[in-house]
Parts: sequence; structure tokens; C-alpha cells
Amino acid sequence: MAEKDKQYRYSGPLSGVTLADREVPLVDGATVSLPPDNPYVKRLVAMKRLTETAPPKGAAKSKEDPANAS
Repeated sequence: MAEKDKQYRYSGPLSGVTLADREVPLVDGATVSLPPDNPYVKRLVAMKRLTETAPPKGAAKSKEDPANAS
């Protein structure tokens, strides 16, 4: 099963990645949403071209999150 996309900050030359469902431009300093299980994404992470970032503020919390219990 494919993992949900994660947020990454890209650091490197102008480039792009073609996924099955979309094309994602890679611009130095930009934040992009990519699937962590993609082989090319894994390679960019290993090369330190992509670094995982925190989810954007205001993102919905999971119902299983104990901090979200009422």
C-alpha cells in the first residue's frame, strides 16, 4: 500500500519529478508534497536534496491522536 505524501523542502538545481498522477517541479528552497515510497524520492532524500518538513499549521489531526481526544 502506498504511503500518504509527505512534505519536503528541496535543495538543489532546478529540476522536476514525474509521478504516475502528476508532475512536480523542484525549485531550490521550495516545499513540495511527494510520496516517500517512490524510488526517486528516496534517492533525493539520501542525497540530502529533500528534507522532510513539519506538516503545515492548521492541518487536521488524526482521530486516533490522543491529544485530539475530548
